[in-house]
Amino acid sequence: MLIVACQICGETKVLAGTPDSDGIARAMWICPRCGTGQILQLQVSADARKSDLRKIIHGLSFSKVAAIHENQA
Repeated sequence: MLIVACQICGETKVLAGTPDSDGIARAMWICPRCGTGQILQLQVSADARKSDLRKIIHGLSFSKVAAIHENQA
């Protein structure tokens, strides 16, 4: 899984993919917001294929309690 952002408008997207044996992930996609074609070559410093997906997702999500407190403020 690769998390990338458009270099023009900043739209984020999650793409399926894994790094090659040399540690470089290559991705090609079209931004759904601005329509710009994107070609990325990313040096992957860590591979999470055998780690706990719940820990990874927890770091990317907002807790429901925090969202409720922000709405009250």
